[in-house]
Amino acid sequence: PCFHIQGIMTMTKQKVVAVTACPTGIAHTFMAANKIIAWAKAHNIEVKVETQGSDGVKNRLTKQEIASATAIILATDVPIQDAERFDDIPHLQTRTQELIKHTDRYLRQALAMEKNATAVADEDEDDLRRSAYQIFIGHIMAAISYMLPVVVMGGLMMATAKITGQFINIEHSPFSVLDKVGFMTIKFMYPVFAMYLAFAIAGKPALIPGLIGGIMSDEVYKRFFDIEGFMPSGFFGAIGIGFFVGYLVRWLNDSIHVRQQLTTIKTMLIVPLITGITLVMVMEYLINPIFGSLNQLMVVFFTSAGDTGRGFYSAMIAAGTVFDLGGPVNKAAGSVALGLNGMNETFDLTARELSIVIPSIGVGFAAFLNGRFGLPDVFSREEKTVGSTSLLLGVIGISEGAIPFILKNPRLIPVFMTGAVAGALVAIALGVKQTLPLPAIWGWPLATNVAGYLASVFIGALICALGVLYVSPKNVR
Repeated sequence: PCFHIQGIMTMTKQKVVAVTACPTGIAHTFMAANKIIAWAKAHNIEVKVETQGSDGVKNRLTKQEIASATAIILATDVPIQDAERFDDIPHLQTRTQELIKHTDRYLRQALAMEKNATAVADEDEDDLRRSAYQIFIGHIMAAISYMLPVVVMGGLMMATAKITGQFINIEHSPFSVLDKVGFMTIKFMYPVFAMYLAFAIAGKPALIPGLIGGIMSDEVYKRFFDIEGFMPSGFFGAIGIGFFVGYLVRWLNDSIHVRQQLTTIKTMLIVPLITGITLVMVMEYLINPIFGSLNQLMVVFFTSAGDTGRGFYSAMIAAGTVFDLGGPVNKAAGSVALGLNGMNETFDLTARELSIVIPSIGVGFAAFLNGRFGLPDVFSREEKTVGSTSLLLGVIGISEGAIPFILKNPRLIPVFMTGAVAGALVAIALGVKQTLPLPAIWGWPLATNVAGYLASVFIGALICALGVLYVSPKNVR
């Protein structure tokens, strides 16, 4: 009888549940989910993956599913919703990109875990040495994930008004209000960024201090106080104050000990008072002067160089945007470009918007040209499908479609950077200017030279496509 019971237990099917979430909620979230599902099915293991993406929470895991799972994996780069569900429950924690690269290793590690321990996925020595850097980047990417909707909504409101304005006079109409509200919305991107950066470090008590620090880092502060000659500290100032406030609030909460009856006074009076006074002094006399001066020097440098300066600036933004396709360097380049946008004739969003779409469209071109016209045959049938999807993603303004090809062949990174920089420089030569944060096809008609904009996209994407075909290993049938 004992053998019979043991046999039944052995035959019980294993079950893996997981949650995936990345900063943008688009590419890595679903790539990691698909990797987990494919691995589990290949090994005859029951699986359910909850995705917390840009379209909200899908396939939400119930408490019963979590409790009955053989293994639980959290592949996340940002704080997730309802994280308390996994408190005191054994699970494996890793990053989405690591799981995508090493799916087999992490799934086996999760299944082999003891039932009374939570673990962080084993990583290579290089990753362990970079743990502090990963924490730093993780907080920034979490904050950016909250900032992006601000930019998107503001840009869409402005675009709607400006497109309508091409057909009718919108002055003194609701569309004029929509245009101004959209502009105002975008100006809150740094306050929202700093607010959620502080939140990622210290939770809710840091939200409002982070918001105040973020307001002091940008145009909102300058306009409210009518400060002449004030150069905002911008993205780097928001980073600085976000980290400062986050760790200050965390330290105060950990260091100030009061009786339980006085906890409300601590959280509602003592911590906010100390934090508020300190952050204003730090912003006013340290962060704004330092990073504001650096921003001023950058503006003077690029402006004084004229067209050469614009070309150099555009090349830097293009290269940074493409370097990691949605990663921290991409987001930093975008935040700098958005902050300087419209400051004078040198600064606009042309290079940024072109570089978001060029690699994905380039991969789509490569899928179409693969094996044709005497060009190399490097794509499998599955890769052709992914390439076609990437083309569609590029047209609607999503850069992550090219990520699978970079993960498979990192040598494509300089190829994509070359194509993006080339597209940006062609746009400058053709007099193209785009000032709205809309890389998708519905934003292209708002450029000053639509034909030149399309030519820049085509040339940059074609360079990427040819690079993909000649740098990738040939397809073995």
